[in-house]
Amino acid sequence: MRNHRTILEGLWFGEGPRWHDDALYFSDMHGHRVVRTDLDGNATTVVELAHDEPSGLGWLPDGRLLVVAMETQRLHRLEADGTLVEHADLSGIARGDINDMIVSADGTAYVGDMGSKIHEPDSPRRPGQTIR
Repeated sequence: MRNHRTILEGLWFGEGPRWHDDALYFSDMHGHRVVRTDLDGNATTVVELAHDEPSGLGWLPDGRLLVVAMETQRLHRLEADGTLVEHADLSGIARGDINDMIVSADGTAYVGDMGSKIHEPDSPRRPGQTIR
């Protein structure tokens, strides 16, 4: 059996871990941020979404980070200078909150649509979908 250890504490809801460039990235959904940490727990916040919950993460071929914004149904891109810009607005086709994502080697993002709005109890329950 392997030895297990805690790398980082104090998270609200760690989601969607991804390993990239020798670091662990994940969304702290209810903390409204994306965190990067090394295996010694040296963490930095790389993206803050004050009015949304980040979820899926992926990287474009040029190394820029893509971040899913669940409730606003948008995909954001972190530029090299640290600026966060809208990469895609999926609100016209998403049926509910968008969640996880994978980005292919050519930079195509595949985003999961949950089919309903999880923070809206009266939101209609519809089948989810994958958006490209």
